[in-house]
Formats: sequence, C-alpha cells, structure tokens
Amino acid sequence: MDNIPALRMAARLAFITSLLLLMAKFGAFYLTGSKAVLSDAIESIINVVTGAFLVLSIMVSTRPVDENHPYGHGKIEAFSAGLEGGLIVLAALMILIEAIPAFFSPHPPTNLGAGIFILGGAGLINLIVGMFLLHSGKKHKSEALRADGRHLLTDFYTSAGVIVGLLLYQVTGLVWIDPLVACLVAVNILIPGTRLFNKSIKNLMNEADPELISRIVEGLNKIKKPGWLYPHKLRALRSGRYHHVDLHISLPHYWTLSQVHAAEQEITEALLEAIGEEGDIMIHVDPCEPPYCPVCDIESCTERGAEFSNASAWTVQEVIAARELKSDNIAE
Repeated sequence: MDNIPALRMAARLAFITSLLLLMAKFGAFYLTGSKAVLSDAIESIINVVTGAFLVLSIMVSTRPVDENHPYGHGKIEAFSAGLEGGLIVLAALMILIEAIPAFFSPHPPTNLGAGIFILGGAGLINLIVGMFLLHSGKKHKSEALRADGRHLLTDFYTSAGVIVGLLLYQVTGLVWIDPLVACLVAVNILIPGTRLFNKSIKNLMNEADPELISRIVEGLNKIKKPGWLYPHKLRALRSGRYHHVDLHISLPHYWTLSQVHAAEQEITEALLEAIGEEGDIMIHVDPCEPPYCPVCDIESCTERGAEFSNASAWTVQEVIAARELKSDNIAE
C-alpha cells in the first residue's frame, strides 16, 4: 500500500514533536513555578506516551491481512485511541490534584515573559502538527492519527488558555488566577478525553457506524439495476482501514449462474468504491419469491405473478433489516 510510508512518517513526527514540547514546557514550569504551566506540561507527558504508542499502532495496523488476522490488524488503532482517551482523563485528574491545594497555599509565578514566550511557541507547533495529523488521518483513513491530531489541537487550546491566565495574573496580581486556570485546563481536557475513550470502546465492540452504513446504501442505490431485489441483513465490520461487509440480496430465481455471478461482482465493486478503503464483501444471494413481484422492475419477466408497483430507492432501515420481504409489507 502506497500510503504506509506517509502514515509512519506522520506518527514519528507526532512522537518527536511531543517529546520536544514536553522538554520545553517543563522548562517553562521551571522558570515560572506556575501551576497553570505545570498543567500544560503534565498533558504533554500524555502526548509523549500516546505518541510512542501511535508509532507502534501504525506499524502494526498497516500490516497486511494474514492467516491469523483475516480482518487485518486495524483494531489496534481503536485500542490506541482508547489508551489516549484514558490517559487524557488521568492527566486531568493529576492536574486537579496539583492545582486545588494551590488555592490554599498560593505561590506567585515568576519569569512570566519567558514562560509565555515558550508556551506560545509550543502552542503554535501543536496547532501546525495537529492540523497535519488530522489531515493525514482523514486522507489515509487512520483513526489513531485523527485521535492524536485532535489531542494536539486540545493541547494548543490548553496552552492558549494558560497564556491568557498568566497575562491576567500579570495585569491583576491576583494569585488565585494561576490555580484556577490549571483547574479549567483539567476540565477542558477531561471532556474530550472521555469522548475519545467512549468512541474507542464503541469501535472495539463493533458498534454499527451509521455514516459507513449510509455510504454503503448510497453506493447500492447508485448502481441499482432491474432484478436486484430487496437487499437486507447488511452488516459492516471495521478494523482500522479494513472493512468486512456482509449483505443478502434477492435475484430472479431463473437467472443463470453467470448472470448471478456478474451481479455479485458489480455489487462488490460498488460497495468497495462506496467504502473507499480496503476490505472484502460477502454477498449471499436469495431467489426471488412471488411477494417480490410488485417491486421487481424487469419488464420482460415471464414469471411475474403481480403487476409492478414501484421500485423506490432503498433506505438504510430496509437494508439493515434482518427479515426478508413478505407480502404484508409490500408497498401498495
């Protein structure tokens, strides 16, 4: 796959950037002694850990399908995103533990100019790299890259918030502003961290992806042909960039094996194009039955038992339904 070098390069860039910014932010904390700056530095520890695991997950997820992993190795990306979400939540709790006592025994920050300069530079780098990772993750269908990109953007907003807090302290001289900003940082990263963790759990549990299902149904409707009747029992499993799709569809019972095979091939190609990623399509063909006649638009059918009524576009609800078409739910 041509995009593997690009994926690995992006992952290494994320790790190296996080490592350098970690050292810069702890340097800023050493200079200022600010709890708000410390909160930003603690979040950067998480960036380094998740960046290292991102490199590993990209290396594993880009391996081809093998005998022991027939659906590929992409699930490690969901695990990587879950780890990142969990560590973000842990970082938020650590920040709160450091910041709350500072309300009762505050220590005024020092060397604010140098600290603001360092955090400003670190935040700008996070913004640039985060946007790059989001773009790369979307382009190469990598959930792990997208998750790390969102985290770096969160880190950018964190740094911006800390800088605003330091400037407010510099203007007002109110010592409690510093721990307050640290607590706000903790809450700010706690919410996206929880969402990221929950999303990864849903992915690992193979929860249905409505956007993916909609793309598949849209792809089917685009190539719908006479004789293709009532697709149903659609199931889609995602493993990183790899997808496995199961689909039942009814075809005229009098078609030859060659006609059925040609229809299967055309449907398979359409679904792979709709997914836009790697995967395999398993199509189970059912023979048509008399209740299907009102929705069958084959004009020359000699087996017709009822007049054609309509062949409206297939809906998501119909295509994912487990039951086959019956005479009592034919559209009049």
